[in-house]
Amino acid sequence: MSSKKKKYLSLIVACCLVTCSNSVFAEEPIDEDVVVYGDKENPIIENPYTTKGDTNVITREDIEKHNYSSVADAIKNVPGVLIATPGYKGGEYGYSSFNSELSINGENGIVVLVDGVRVDNDASAFAGTKAKVDLHTLPGINDVEQIEVIKGTGAAIYGADAAGGVLNIITRRGTDKPRSTLEIAGGSFNHFKTAFTHTGSAQNGSIRYSFGISRDRRGDSKYHDAATGKDYTFNNTGYVDENINFHITKDFDAKQSLTLDYSNVYELAYYPITAPDYANINSFYNGTMAAIDPITHRYTGLSSKVPGYRNIFLYDAWLGSYDEVRTQRMSAKYVFNKTDENAESYVRIFRNTSKYNMVDYSSIWNVPYTYLNEFWDAAKDSANSHRDTEETKGIAVQLANHIGNNSLTYGARYAFSYYKYSDGREDKEADRKSWNIYAQDKIKVSHKYTVTPGINYSYYSEGEYAGTKISSSNQFTFSLYNSYDFDSTTNLYASASQIFRPVTSFDLSRQAEYDKLQDEKGWNWNVGLSKRLSDKDSVEINYAVTDMTNAIARYSVLNEATGKWQTKAVNASRMKRSMNLGFTHKFDDNWSFSGTYSWVNENYHAKNTHINPDGTTDDMMINKFRPRNVYRFHLTYDKEKWFADLACSIYSGNDTRYFTSGSFNVWDLALNYRLNKDLQLYLNVNNITNAAYETKALASYSTGALPEMGRNFMFGVKYSF
Repeated sequence: MSSKKKKYLSLIVACCLVTCSNSVFAEEPIDEDVVVYGDKENPIIENPYTTKGDTNVITREDIEKHNYSSVADAIKNVPGVLIATPGYKGGEYGYSSFNSELSINGENGIVVLVDGVRVDNDASAFAGTKAKVDLHTLPGINDVEQIEVIKGTGAAIYGADAAGGVLNIITRRGTDKPRSTLEIAGGSFNHFKTAFTHTGSAQNGSIRYSFGISRDRRGDSKYHDAATGKDYTFNNTGYVDENINFHITKDFDAKQSLTLDYSNVYELAYYPITAPDYANINSFYNGTMAAIDPITHRYTGLSSKVPGYRNIFLYDAWLGSYDEVRTQRMSAKYVFNKTDENAESYVRIFRNTSKYNMVDYSSIWNVPYTYLNEFWDAAKDSANSHRDTEETKGIAVQLANHIGNNSLTYGARYAFSYYKYSDGREDKEADRKSWNIYAQDKIKVSHKYTVTPGINYSYYSEGEYAGTKISSSNQFTFSLYNSYDFDSTTNLYASASQIFRPVTSFDLSRQAEYDKLQDEKGWNWNVGLSKRLSDKDSVEINYAVTDMTNAIARYSVLNEATGKWQTKAVNASRMKRSMNLGFTHKFDDNWSFSGTYSWVNENYHAKNTHINPDGTTDDMMINKFRPRNVYRFHLTYDKEKWFADLACSIYSGNDTRYFTSGSFNVWDLALNYRLNKDLQLYLNVNNITNAAYETKALASYSTGALPEMGRNFMFGVKYSF
C-alpha cells in the first residue's frame, strides 16, 4: 500500500477510534429514521442503506416551490454538483463535448437510479465517458417525487463504480385521496409546457397509483456573445420533450407488496454543434477561410487551427441537424419482507431501452459560403446519420435483516447489456453480461456511533466490439462508512471505498495504438462535519479525495492527414481533490440565507507520454476544461402563500485559454404564489443580467463555442382538483 493510501486509511481509522472512545459520553442521539416529506400526505422515509454522510434530498415540496424544469435543473444548485452543458439540449451519441454532463465533486463516474434500477449500459457508454447516462432520458420533473444526491460511493449496495456519487430518483407515489394537477406554462423563445399528473388509491388504500404525462417544447434560444457584446439567436437549438410515467403498488400486508413502474421519454433536440465565432465571421461569408480548389470549389487545408473554423457548423444549423432519442424503462418488484427501518427484501426484474437517431451534414463543411448554392440541394439529400441502440435487462435479489444493533443488507444483480451502432454502411454490435454481489452491515455501535463495512464482487464477461476483443474482468472491493453524533447538533462522518470500473467497448474502440488499456482502479476517501450552531445557523464541510492508480483518460487530437479531430483513450494516473463548504442562516421564520463553496483540483498524468501530431501531449489534453471554483448564494422568502428564491452562482478559476472569462456571475429568480390550496402561479427568471458565460469548454474551437442561454423567463399556472 502506498504512503498516500496509508495516510488516508489512518485518518479513517483514527476517526473510528476517536468516535468509539467518545461514545460512552452520549448526550442526545440523533434519530436516524428521519422522515422527509415530499408530499404531506405521503411521507418518504430517509434512505435506510446509507450511513449519513454528505447527502442532499430534493423533495416534491422543493420541486413545487422552485418549479424546476428538469432533474438536471433541480440538482444543479446542490453543493459539489456541476451540470456542464453545451448551451443546448441536442447532442451526439459518443461525443462528450457536445452533451450535457453531470459531475459530483469533480467526478463523472455517477451511478444513476430510477426507482432503484440502474439506468446505465455495460456494453457501451453514452457520450464515450464515465458519465454513462444521458440526462435527457431521465423522467420528466413532474413525474418525480424525490431526488437524493449522495456524494461519494454512499453504500456497498450501489456497486464499486460510484466514485463521484449516486443520483437516486424516486418517481411519484400514490396518495390516499385522488389528486389531479394540470400545469400550463409559457415563456421566452416560444417555450410552452403542458403537464398532467394524477395520483390516488383503491381498495382501502392497499393499491396506490400515479400517472403523469407532459410535453415541453421550445424554439431557438438567444445568448449574449462575450466577444462582440451583442445578443444573437442560437440557431437550431429548439427541442420537443414528451414524457409518460406510470406507477402502481399493491400492498398485500405491511411487509409484502408488488410494484410496477413504466416510463417512456421522447426527445427531439436540434443540434447546432457550436455557436458561431462572430469575431471572425467575415472570412466565412467572404469565402476566405482557406485556399479553394478551383475545380471542386471546396476548401483545401481547412482545419480547426484556422480562426473562425467553427463557423462552418452554421451549415448544420441551417440544414437542421438533430438528435432523436426514445427511452423506455420497465420494472416489476416484489417485496417479500421489510424491516422496521424500511429496508426491503425483494426480487426485481427490469428492462431499459434507449434508441438514438442522429442526423448531421458534415459533407458540406469544407464548402466556401460563396459556392454554397452549388452544393445546397445535394447536401439536403445526403445527410449523415447513425442509429445507436442500448438495451439492458436483468434481475436483482436483495435480503435485508435488522438483528439487534446490526442492519444487514446483501444481494445480487445480474444484467445483460446490448449495444448496436448502424449508419447504413456498417453495423457494429457489442454485448456484455455483468454480476454484482454485495453485502453490508450497518452496525449501531452506540446511540452516537454507526459503522458500516461493505464488500462487493463485480464480474464483467468478455465481449467484442468492431473487431476488438473485450476481456472478462472481475474484482473484489471493500468499503467502510462511519458516522458519529457528538450531540444533537454535530455529526462527523468518514468513509473509504475502493473503486473498480472495467474497460468499455467505447474505450477500446478509441484505444491509442501505443497504450493497451487497463481496468480503472483506485480509492475514494471522504470526511465531513455538519454542525448546527444555533436555532438559526448551521455549517457543513466535506473533503474528498479520489486516487486512481489507473484511470482511462479521453482526449481529442488533430489528424493532419484528414483534418479531423480523433478521440483517443490512454491509461493515466489520476488524483482528484474536492471540498464543499456550506452555511445557512435564518433571519426569522420567513427569511433565510444560504451560501456554498465547491472546489475541485484534478490532475491526470498519462503513463505513456506521447507527442501527438499537432505537438500536444496527453497530459496537456486530458485535464478537464471546467470551472475550478463554484460559489452559490440563496436569499429565500417563504411565508404562507408566497415563496421567493433569489440565487447567485459564481464560476471562477476558469482557464481563459478555453473560457471567455476567468469568472462568471449568474443570477436566477424563482417566484411562487398560491392563490388557494388548488391554484398556484409561478414565475422563473434565469440569467437575470443576461451574462455571457459557459459551463464547459472546447480546446478545439476557441473560446465561447458553447455559450449558455441568455436571459429568459417562464410563467406558469398549476391547478389541482
